Amino acid sequence: MEEIFKLQRQLNVFTLRNIGLDYEQTIGHPEEKLVWIENYRKALSAELAELIREVEEHGIGTQNGKVEIVDMLHFLVSLSHIVALEPHQVPISAALTNGDTFCGCVMRTFLALDDVQSSLKWKWWAKGGGFKPDKAKDAVLKLWESFAESCALFGLDFFTVKRIYIAKNQVNFQRQNQHYNEDTKTEEDNQALEA
Repeated sequence: MEEIFKLQRQLNVFTLRNIGLDYEQTIGHPEEKLVWIENYRKALSAELAELIREVEEHGIGTQNGKVEIVDMLHFLVSLSHIVALEPHQVPISAALTNGDTFCGCVMRTFLALDDVQSSLKWKWWAKGGGFKPDKAKDAVLKLWESFAESCALFGLDFFTVKRIYIAKNQVNFQRQNQHYNEDTKTEEDNQALEA
């Protein structure tokens, strides 16, 4: 897991540099940190939606579904950087019980994402509040638990996750070098990855 955390930090440094930001300064700045927690929360939510679509259309265990789970990992590690979770603190596997379902896992993931959002002062109409770092850290740990459960549902062990992650990390660097954006986005490079 340490290698994944390191590779994600390198990608985030590179990606934010491309938009004129210093990753370490950004995630350490009291106000910018909150913006990037929300950015990564939204990105993880979008990847969850893509995973749900994949399962709805093709079922559990598809190659693309496995890549979507690893796509979620990129943003989960990024959130972990911000809330100061270390690689040794995160669960990397989960044992499934008879009642575990994809829908249940999605629900737990969604609720954990909501907990991340609730750790921020996002209700502009409410008085008081403010960032709650302990609540954010707990919510990210819940996301890790859901991630491990998703991996188990898709038959992904840690070594397979790591292999896919390293390949996808390289794709993400290539995308950044090619000025990847919404207008040029395709899934061809994802589909070439072996799950």
